[in-house]
Amino acid sequence: MNLRKHYIRSRNPKGFWGYRVLKAMNGKQHAALPEWVFAEFQIKDDAHVLDVGCGGGANVARMLEMCPNGTVTGMDYSTLSLEETKDYNYRAFVDKKCFIVGGNAVQMPRAKDLYDVVTAFETVYFWPTLEQGVREMFRVLKPGGTCLIANEMDGLDPEYKKLESYVGMLVYNIDEISDMLAKVGFTNIKSRHDEERHFICLTASKP
Repeated sequence: MNLRKHYIRSRNPKGFWGYRVLKAMNGKQHAALPEWVFAEFQIKDDAHVLDVGCGGGANVARMLEMCPNGTVTGMDYSTLSLEETKDYNYRAFVDKKCFIVGGNAVQMPRAKDLYDVVTAFETVYFWPTLEQGVREMFRVLKPGGTCLIANEMDGLDPEYKKLESYVGMLVYNIDEISDMLAKVGFTNIKSRHDEERHFICLTASKP
């Protein structure tokens, strides 16, 4: 599968090829980013977490291990993604540790001040606007809560920037995301950058 088709299908996985994309998301190749992120980012064991754009559910599973006394909600607008996330985390779903919610990142069907942590892995590329999505992350977080945005593309590689025009996605750099977090009202904004692999991760707090 070429890179262009992969990202087109990642936007809203459906059908046979969407299923293949989700399986790839849960595979070893896509484990590098979350492994890098969670090597330093910790979640309290009783936290309530929302994963925006949960894809195949592998990151939901990782965070469930980190908060055994809490809950993790996976949200996506792809029906296939929700089904795969549920299957991947079925035991936790039955035990009401994992919840599955259909919804759009820029209009989340969740109450305000609800979560301790809100994450967005490899999904901000597809939001209608970065500002709308970040504002929604801010809204659903509890005061004192943390948002996390992590991408495999740092916005600095010209080859990845080419994807914007023929896939219909937007690749942001650290400064662009950091500035938006500050604009919306987040504080304590921190960033990490693996320049060799082009990984970026930003965290911020809701006052």
